[in-house]
Amino acid sequence: MALGNAWHFPGNPEPFGNAGMRDPVFPTDPVSAVTVFSGNQYQGGGNPGNQLQDGSAVLFKRTTDAAWTTVPMVFATAIDDNKYYSAAIPVGAFAAGTVVQYYLVIAYDDHDTTFLQADATDMLSETTGDEAAAQAAPFTFTIETPDKRGQWGDPFTLLNVGIHAHVLPTGLVLMWGRRDNPQQSLDTDPASPLAPGLPPAPPATCTPFVWNPANGNMTQTPQPTLNDGTTNANLFCSGHAFLPDGRLLVAGGHLADSHGLNQATIYDPAADTWTPTAVMNDGRWYPTALALPSGSVLVLSGSFLDPTQNQVVNNLIPQIWNDGNFTPVASMGAAFDLFPRMHVASTGIVYLTSLVQGWSLDTSGEGTWTPLPDVVNPNGLCDYAPSVLYDVDKVLFAGGGNPPTVNAETIDLSQAQPAWVATNPMNFPRRQHNGTILPDGTVLVTGGTRGGGAPGTAEAFNDLDPGQPVHIAELWDPKTGQWTMLAAENTDRCYHSTAVLLPDGTVLSAGGGEFILNEGTPQQVANNPQDTHYDAKVFSPPYLFKGPQPQITSAPGSVNYGDTFEIGTAAPAQIATVSLIRLSSVTHSFNAGQRINFLTSQVAGGTLTATAPPNANVCPPGHYMLFIVNLQGVPSVAKIIQVFAPAAAAAQAGEAAQAEAAAVNASAPARQAAKDAFALRATVRAAASGTRVVAGTRESARMASRPAGEARTRRCAALRECSMSTQSPMGTDQQRLFT
Repeated sequence: MALGNAWHFPGNPEPFGNAGMRDPVFPTDPVSAVTVFSGNQYQGGGNPGNQLQDGSAVLFKRTTDAAWTTVPMVFATAIDDNKYYSAAIPVGAFAAGTVVQYYLVIAYDDHDTTFLQADATDMLSETTGDEAAAQAAPFTFTIETPDKRGQWGDPFTLLNVGIHAHVLPTGLVLMWGRRDNPQQSLDTDPASPLAPGLPPAPPATCTPFVWNPANGNMTQTPQPTLNDGTTNANLFCSGHAFLPDGRLLVAGGHLADSHGLNQATIYDPAADTWTPTAVMNDGRWYPTALALPSGSVLVLSGSFLDPTQNQVVNNLIPQIWNDGNFTPVASMGAAFDLFPRMHVASTGIVYLTSLVQGWSLDTSGEGTWTPLPDVVNPNGLCDYAPSVLYDVDKVLFAGGGNPPTVNAETIDLSQAQPAWVATNPMNFPRRQHNGTILPDGTVLVTGGTRGGGAPGTAEAFNDLDPGQPVHIAELWDPKTGQWTMLAAENTDRCYHSTAVLLPDGTVLSAGGGEFILNEGTPQQVANNPQDTHYDAKVFSPPYLFKGPQPQITSAPGSVNYGDTFEIGTAAPAQIATVSLIRLSSVTHSFNAGQRINFLTSQVAGGTLTATAPPNANVCPPGHYMLFIVNLQGVPSVAKIIQVFAPAAAAAQAGEAAQAEAAAVNASAPARQAAKDAFALRATVRAAASGTRVVAGTRESARMASRPAGEARTRRCAALRECSMSTQSPMGTDQQRLFT
């Protein structure tokens, strides 16, 4: 007989294909057991073999032990031609730092007993018939602490799939999905059937909701509407950006796949209202909305159904929203990609980073596009990847494409001749993943799939085949270019997933699913319910386990450009970094809202002071999370502050918003006009007391399940203390932070 075709760490990903077949991949203290999986081909061509449960086992020991302990393997599952067995190594009594060794014994009735050991790279498994050889080359893992790999909290259920996510100036998170329930069509107009041959399902409707990170409460907002005041506006596949006053502008939306709305609407988190604003030149499905230094918003790309041609076309006319109106900007002269990745540089020029060749846009006057023939992505077209402005003028672009790449590139837009420069590659190829800026300036990458396939197939777009979704998070350090593997989420966060930084320094990971490919054709790929994720998890990065979080005891609610301001904290000499991170607004793997500024700071006379960014080009007006980071690298709970627009621009925006609300109210008398943020500011200032962040207590079971210990206790206390005495129309969960 011969050795069997068995594996533990395969060359190609398998379930649980995070970094091999071990769960958790990075066990942290305390964890009761580590489950080890083996795979074996049992049918088909090649070398199939009949693995026996009796006699198959995992043998393990600590490096300090003399003897090996045996754990029997049991049948787990069968997928295609392969069967999988598992065994749980009990590690609950092992202290952090313990190194565990193990090898596998695979028993057959038609092959020789086969042993699985680590190969020379310690990344793959190999077979041997010599047990002594397997004992000499075992697999290993170390019982770690969360300060090395971070920690995921327990999953919790949202009111809908979090396909669009926004951190509001109140510290709450606004989200929405594609449809309000799975019995609805995936489309709005025309409504489509849920499967070929069925009648059309009820049209999809959109009802956003707000989640409170402090206590887990969730509340639906009113439904956004078109200008008629009654027809629901489905905001799925829209673009969005925060206005200087903290309201959220949402442009475009969903009629059907590739058929975009021509409507824009504004959410006011203080009043919990949606107010339709001006109609665009045409529909936009998958547009990008980008906050500009002027306080206006650039909206570009997106597709729509052209009735004159009866075909889908890309909207070639960029527009700038300002004072309640859209003004056209010069076209690039060619079709944009959808959801183009755009960033504002310190010159005020906007750069497009997601095409193979770079472009820049000067938005002044009628607008001027400039091709950048020397700015060429060496990896080609890498769609569905995050482009992250990780410092002023500095962009990280990681992964994307088909097949997905591991490569990551950076570009410095301040250079006279900017060019992409390779940084270290990620540990896993990814597309459909998210990149999130953290308070210390590192970038967290979560989710995505490593799979690819022929054009037009599900595998090419969003490969969810077993083992293809990447669960391990990775952290990129811009100082070294190194990527560090972190704890695995163990949920497929691929197409339609989101991730946002929360004020307490954790990261919310949500969404995934609710898609259909090749709609209306024989190649239509149905939306598998198991691939739609109504849940979310919160990730605590390693820095939250390195000691207590410093606390911001006082800080201004707003600053002007160039202001030097005091930040109250108990140990100012221990603060190493002060950072501002703009509030997240993310969908489809691109967070157009986030950007970071590192503030110049000093300690004099026992007082910590920091200087606000010098101008709107490096820090567009709006709301930012103010973090202090201590010498141990631990960030505070953020204070959300407003960086003011120039006074004239702010006054114009306030007047336009009031006029716009009045116009909408006149056309739809049954709807109450939204109160403008500027109009409410004086009232809120007069009634508010205390530090303005998020009200609420951590009462929910989900929050109770989050990591214990002094660091977590202090974060909870800080969020509870950051409350206001006044209430908005939604109650304490929607208390306003505008100042």
